[in-house]
Amino acid sequence: MATTTFSGAVRSKNGFQVINEDGTSGAITQTGFSVNATGQLVSMGTRKIQSFAGTLAGTDTSTAYADGDVLVELGTLNTDAPDGLVTPTKFFIHRALIGITTAAGQTLVGSLKLSATSGTATNAAVSSGTEIVGAGVTSFNEQLSATQSITEIDINFNDTAGNYHIFVPNVTAPIASTHLYAAATTTLNADATAGRFTVELEYSVF
Repeated sequence: MATTTFSGAVRSKNGFQVINEDGTSGAITQTGFSVNATGQLVSMGTRKIQSFAGTLAGTDTSTAYADGDVLVELGTLNTDAPDGLVTPTKFFIHRALIGITTAAGQTLVGSLKLSATSGTATNAAVSSGTEIVGAGVTSFNEQLSATQSITEIDINFNDTAGNYHIFVPNVTAPIASTHLYAAATTTLNADATAGRFTVELEYSVF
């Protein structure tokens, strides 16, 4: 197709992808730049910025939550990589921002974890989870190229609306662990269904 110049905005109802077409086979592959249909995922090369809406409306405290139990499954990370690179085997987590939009109404701290298993119900343990935000993470100092000598804190899901938790872990997780969960640390046994939050995650695949 020849080059096309538009004088107005280019619009798409189902996202945007830059692609390559193989001159021999005609096979189509992505180059690593894409925006999904909702605008919640932007991929630039191996780097991703993805947003997730978190709600605790589905939590059920008929049985108390234990440390590591699922509060809510937030969504799925993207594993696409540009042509010409080795197939990724790891996620690298650069930065996480958790903004509280409505306090949970109960004392509740927790973490973000990645798992290879989707569909784990609330109040069940995350299956083989890799913690990427929370007190269980040993973060990496990018100036020293060594682990930090400090202990991270958990996310306060009962924080005042408008407050936030920001963390730069610089840690990895297996590429198969695409499913993102918010998990409890607190032994929760009272109604926290009011809780709402937004997660913005910056990560790479390599």
